[in-house]
Amino acid sequence: MNHRDLVMLTKNYESTIEWLMTNNYIPSYALCSSCDDKEMKLENNKNIKRWRCSKCGQVSSIFKNTILENLKISLSNIIDLIYFWSIDLTQNKSAFETDNICRDTVSKWYHKLSLQTFFIMKETQANKIGGIGHIVEVDESKFSKRKYNIGRLNRSPWIVGGVDIHTGEMFFVEVINRNQHTLRNILLEKVHLGTTIVTDCWNGYLNLESLGYIHLTVNHSENFVDPTTGANTQVIENRWSIFKRKIRSRFITSKSDFSLIFSEFMFKLKFKTHAFIKIMENLNKFN
Repeated sequence: MNHRDLVMLTKNYESTIEWLMTNNYIPSYALCSSCDDKEMKLENNKNIKRWRCSKCGQVSSIFKNTILENLKISLSNIIDLIYFWSIDLTQNKSAFETDNICRDTVSKWYHKLSLQTFFIMKETQANKIGGIGHIVEVDESKFSKRKYNIGRLNRSPWIVGGVDIHTGEMFFVEVINRNQHTLRNILLEKVHLGTTIVTDCWNGYLNLESLGYIHLTVNHSENFVDPTTGANTQVIENRWSIFKRKIRSRFITSKSDFSLIFSEFMFKLKFKTHAFIKIMENLNKFN
């Protein structure tokens, strides 16, 4: 969906609610908790839709238990903001593109949406990548905040990542250290046996053949591409560049903030152009 289509679907409050309910982004019916689950009726109250029980009069928000509950700003503006977040507009650009939303509000919503991705990715079952005849580049990167002049985490994390250069499938795992035991367990969990794995010459990757992998290395102190085998890790390193640009665009002040941005990064890599639809399908509040 492009933004022009979205604007047409959400051109006013009525059409926005219809679009949300038709696509099951919010419930299209509600049951009264006080009247043996009698179905409630949708009514207008000062041009705002809500649920009301015709028997006992109990009312309920149509956004109950979603991140849209208790909105303080225009619904259409929030939908726009979610869309801009999904296509990776910076917070400043989103604030500019959405009318009457201040920078602080945009920041809070970006944080809220990142939190949603944390729970979505936590519930998403990841499949192993690679396989016989496949090449998976594996690398690790440390994300120290001092590098970006925005403070420093006490224990800045390592991210171990891998990408199948044939299918584009990826995995990323946040770890505190990158010792051999940790790296081997990650590979056994994330990569099919028989895969050709390409890494640098870090000791943690020694003897991967004993686990059932074909192992190629490239010595980055000498070459970016091994002159004999052609082995390189340029694809996974490109992924690091993308993630680090995202880190630079956010004010990260804690380990928890980093984890949320990491979840958002994984979410958008996985769902790509469907990120907006996926986040709209998961507006419910996670406990």
